[in-house]
Amino acid sequence: MEKIIIYSPVDGEIKPIEKISDPVFAEKMLGDGFYIEPKNKKMFSPFVKGEIVNIFDTKHAIHIKADQGPTILMHLGLDTINLAGQPFDVKVNTGQEVNLKTELVDVDWTAIKKHKLATSTPIVIDPNDNPGWTIENVKYGLVKQGEPIATLSYTQPIIKKEVYKAKPINLKEALKNGIRFSNRYEELARNIYDLVGGKTNYTRYYNCATRLRFNIKDEKLVNVNKIKKIDVVKGTSWNKGEFQVIIGGEVEKVKDGLDNYLMHLQEEPGFVLKNQKGHKEKQNFGKSIINLVRGIVLPSIPITIGVGILNALAAVLQQAGAIQNVSPSAHFGSYTLATQLVYLIAGGATLFMGIFFTYNGVKYFGGNPLLGLTMGLIFTAPVIFKGNLSYDPLTGGMSATPWSLPILTSKIDGLDFVWMKIGPSPGSLLTSSVIAYITVRAEKFAKRTFPDWSLTLSVSTFTIFIASVTAFFVVGPIMSVVEGIIAYIFSWVNKIPFGLSVAVFAFFWEILVIWGAQFALWAVLTQPMLNDPDPYIQGLKTIDIIVGGTTAVFGQVAAAMGFLFTTKNATIRQILYAGIPIGLFGIPEPEIFGINLPRVKPFFFGCAGAAIAGWVAALMGAKFYAGVNTGMGGVLSLLAANGPNGDTKSLIATLVGFILSFAIPILLTVFFCKERPSEKVGVYQATKSLNRFLINKNVTMDANLQQEVDDLKTFYNNKEVTKKIKLFENHMAKIQTLENKINILETKNLERKETLAKRFAKVQAKLEEQKNVDQIMKKLDQIVNKINTPKYDAKIAELEKMLQQARDNNAPIEAEVERLTQDNILKVKKIGDKVHKLTNSELTEKISNKYYNAINSVYINYGFTSKKDVKFSKLEKQELKATNTK
Repeated sequence: MEKIIIYSPVDGEIKPIEKISDPVFAEKMLGDGFYIEPKNKKMFSPFVKGEIVNIFDTKHAIHIKADQGPTILMHLGLDTINLAGQPFDVKVNTGQEVNLKTELVDVDWTAIKKHKLATSTPIVIDPNDNPGWTIENVKYGLVKQGEPIATLSYTQPIIKKEVYKAKPINLKEALKNGIRFSNRYEELARNIYDLVGGKTNYTRYYNCATRLRFNIKDEKLVNVNKIKKIDVVKGTSWNKGEFQVIIGGEVEKVKDGLDNYLMHLQEEPGFVLKNQKGHKEKQNFGKSIINLVRGIVLPSIPITIGVGILNALAAVLQQAGAIQNVSPSAHFGSYTLATQLVYLIAGGATLFMGIFFTYNGVKYFGGNPLLGLTMGLIFTAPVIFKGNLSYDPLTGGMSATPWSLPILTSKIDGLDFVWMKIGPSPGSLLTSSVIAYITVRAEKFAKRTFPDWSLTLSVSTFTIFIASVTAFFVVGPIMSVVEGIIAYIFSWVNKIPFGLSVAVFAFFWEILVIWGAQFALWAVLTQPMLNDPDPYIQGLKTIDIIVGGTTAVFGQVAAAMGFLFTTKNATIRQILYAGIPIGLFGIPEPEIFGINLPRVKPFFFGCAGAAIAGWVAALMGAKFYAGVNTGMGGVLSLLAANGPNGDTKSLIATLVGFILSFAIPILLTVFFCKERPSEKVGVYQATKSLNRFLINKNVTMDANLQQEVDDLKTFYNNKEVTKKIKLFENHMAKIQTLENKINILETKNLERKETLAKRFAKVQAKLEEQKNVDQIMKKLDQIVNKINTPKYDAKIAELEKMLQQARDNNAPIEAEVERLTQDNILKVKKIGDKVHKLTNSELTEKISNKYYNAINSVYINYGFTSKKDVKFSKLEKQELKATNTK
């Protein structure tokens, strides 16, 4: 428990607040406290150290905040608001620091009495604005200015979180309405939806990385206090008319739960689903690109994983001789039934990944996903693969490559090289993203332009036609040029000696994979094998540059593993535990888009480690026998390293490369990539930015401003402060771990209930036969009883008890860190205001944001708040340069 002493601001007599003549204060509507009957005119600060938070325009009341404590209200007389400030000679300003010797105001009490108004001066603390703080030990009677008169005490307020529990199923209702379950997040979302006022009280909702946001019509209808009690809610915030529910890493699940809940509500008469997408937060270009790629690729990850594992299995079966090696789009007549079946299951989806990309792309941009599916089918249609037929020595039959019409070609090393073509790029993420965007724009244009009566016929027809023509005759040719340039560059990179070609390939491979540009490059690198496959199948020729592809995959997996060693965030650890095993089989996308790319450094550490590993492996004699099928790669790439004839030297060299591709990124990430910047480092970097900013503005920092900046730096150099923040961080990691365990068990409970519900429906259907009704009803009753007795409830209850204990243990340190943080945010605001006065520049906000991000580093990491924009635009940089040259 923390205590702060209140000192008498004036000579006088202290009396109980309940006895004051004003009922507003007497009934404690503005908070608890006491009042003074002053004996002289000068009023001083009641705190050893504090700050003036607010001075009313009429000067009759002042809000004063204690250092690292609450804010109190000092009201000078009763009903003195009507005197327009005349009796009050205020000596301080808002934002000014005060102490016991600081005179706040000189009051003409005689003038107040002439207006027949009371001079009683209440001092109160509002518990709503200062949760956990109470006023105690009030010393009633005569006092002198500067004498201790009361104590402000803090106790962590206990906010009992409302944990969702499913209602028991009633057999009678189940027979009448059937059984439908909503998961935990759908129920939480329903609760939030009701508490924000329902469908009539918002125009749209959407989410960012940590918050569920509603554009609210009437703020009075939002029950903020109840929302704060929901177990996943970490807090709330208002930004003008936008209500933000701070959830953290689970926000996507809650948003999906709200989507599902509203989809069911649409069945009710008169319900209109609001625009969920809403307006987006302003993002810099890099973040927008990452979000775009994540929005299109990540939803396809489960499919990619499934296809990848099946491809790996197919590769093992091929090596074992159980099935044959199949050429894409080949005539199946010459293959065994087992080969055809495995190929269709494992390899079919690989050829048509563009379908998933266009579907997800249209959905991401806010269009009709079915139009995205249609465009994906058109752009990857099997008929396209009947364009160029040729004899395939791999199969002894006819095979085909995707149809295309070359526009610009040339000869490179005796091979035909296409610089521009009309035709598809079936697996290109870049092409699919552009087509998806065009599809959505065409759809929206059609909806705005065509008359309502024709929309059913016109929108889809117009959209598909415009998007298809644009895709084949505009997007395709342009993207083919981009891919052609990349392929041409790497055709020369392939000629660099001393293993450096492998190093360059390894560094850039995952960068190209992100954009789907790897297909054009792969086509160029494997063209010699397609022209003359026998030497490659027999192991007489190799394509050694591809060695870098596997080290590139492992480099990203290793960078994520390095981050796993340093992170305390349980949500991130869960992503890594699930993603790393999959990455070992050649699918690093979960690590790339979930961890490495958003944090930038781990991604490039992975690329750098892969390059070094590939270079060493190449120097040691690593080969890539391209005629050996390795599925999606990963650890199975060792099959291609060993070759059909057993190349031990290549195998050992590749193994060394694999080891280095893990070791280097792990070490780089552990030592040079922190989970979050420390407050100390962040404040130091913000101060450097401030100094550069002032130099560019030709402004010198005055002594007072310098002292305030130094005080902030000194504060975060304090080991005790760092210790408190680390303790809070450790508590949060434990809380997250327990929450994740509970979520897993609740999901298992739900899956079990859904299985039982299906069984209930099947048994219930037998009632129509009207035979053995008693036995059927008995079975139905037994199923309902099983549903109402969840299998994991005891374990969940145990974990919830541990979770509550962890929250209770965390509460005091969380409150202390929060107060420290808020105090320093106020100090940063003062620094920002002073810098703005010195420079008269709106760019000051970016500097203040740097300090804000540094001070809130731990809260940003755990999703309590979001980073603020700190990057200067081109125009802002030009403004700084222009100022500096004057």
